[in-house]
Amino acid sequence: MKKMFFFALAAAGMLTACSNEDTLGGNGDQNVSEQQIRLGVASSKVQTRGTGTVGGMTEDENKWAGQTLWVYMLQKGSMDLAYYTSPAVGAAAATATEVFNNKEFKAPNAADNTKSGLATTADGTIAYYPVSGNYDFWGYRVDDAVTGTPVVKTVNDAGDEVDAATATKRVVAIEIDGSQDIMAGKATPSADDLTALKNYAENFYSAYAARKGVQPNITFNHLLTRFTFEVRAGSKATAGAGASGNTEAVRVKGISVESKTNGVLTVAYTGEEKTADQLLTFTDAPAVPLSLKQRDADLADNNAELIPLKEVPLTWPAAGEVTVGDVIPVGEALLVAPGQTEYPLTIALAQKVKKNTADADKEDMALEQKATIKIDGTQKFEPGKSYKVTITVYGLEEIEVTATLVPWADGGSIDIDDDRNPNEGEYTEPTPTTPEPIEP
Repeated sequence: MKKMFFFALAAAGMLTACSNEDTLGGNGDQNVSEQQIRLGVASSKVQTRGTGTVGGMTEDENKWAGQTLWVYMLQKGSMDLAYYTSPAVGAAAATATEVFNNKEFKAPNAADNTKSGLATTADGTIAYYPVSGNYDFWGYRVDDAVTGTPVVKTVNDAGDEVDAATATKRVVAIEIDGSQDIMAGKATPSADDLTALKNYAENFYSAYAARKGVQPNITFNHLLTRFTFEVRAGSKATAGAGASGNTEAVRVKGISVESKTNGVLTVAYTGEEKTADQLLTFTDAPAVPLSLKQRDADLADNNAELIPLKEVPLTWPAAGEVTVGDVIPVGEALLVAPGQTEYPLTIALAQKVKKNTADADKEDMALEQKATIKIDGTQKFEPGKSYKVTITVYGLEEIEVTATLVPWADGGSIDIDDDRNPNEGEYTEPTPTTPEPIEP
């Protein structure tokens, strides 16, 4: 009896080891060795309510701030959803539940101080892997380029809406206003992850992979082009440092860039890896001006709604002779449709000036400066890259008319005197007048 008990324990130990280490699948029913899904997210560097740019260009800037993300867990290599199947219990039939079907997640918050960390479901739910099967994890961010929960469609390569079984893509329509950072990505195992999977390197992501410590980490890539702006005065008068004192400093009131706004974002797909310009495409509708906004200086939250741009007065260095004024950053950033060779730019300005010497106060005058943001040669502005635009601003220059009196030039003297040479003169006798006849 004792020997039988010993063998039973040994068998149980063997089953446990197999379940936790090497089992790749099962009969479809979940068992007690459930593996929690721990979803990591990483933000790539830049090369809501619009909440502006996610992360930045440096390690110190490139951090999550609790942004909203949307996640899919799909059957590996397909557009079919992943389901967790609960076993039948008594008379109750087995039930299948979607795991992550366009599930709302929250990225690590600002306090986490990280560019790569665990994301959590917005509603606090915890999900587990099905015992069998391998899965793909896709994620995307649209901020408020979509109102409410994004409506994602399953389509074929031609763009026709079809069921998931025959679909090649999941897509969502977006509309940008310059303040949303559109991002997307797919979880891909690292070299260390593949090593940890040993002889089953293709079995990601799965319960087996989770037991090996391999969990999905979605790297989110920026899909728009980013412009940051700085301004400087082109002259002393522009900065209110003119000698007359009749003008004040020019104030930058707004900056806008023309861009396409309506597009389609691919959030998941089958087949070969797609490039950024294939993931986010824009319609041929005419470009419209997108206005630069700024972060609220009273809030430390980089996930807070951007606010309208506050006017920025231009300055001039106090010492030394210079040709342009100090450079001043303006606004947060503008995120525009990539792929163009140039973008029309408009700078709205204002300057207070005197219009009459008798005026005690200066009158505000609106100004506008137009330019074009261009890139060298035939290159196009690329997605995921940030470009710094420096604008030299010129204001109203006072018209000063100088009247210069030209003196008379000496043309010499002319002396006329007939007595000095009388033969050179001529005298003509006057003709006498005929008297009028007298009537008798």
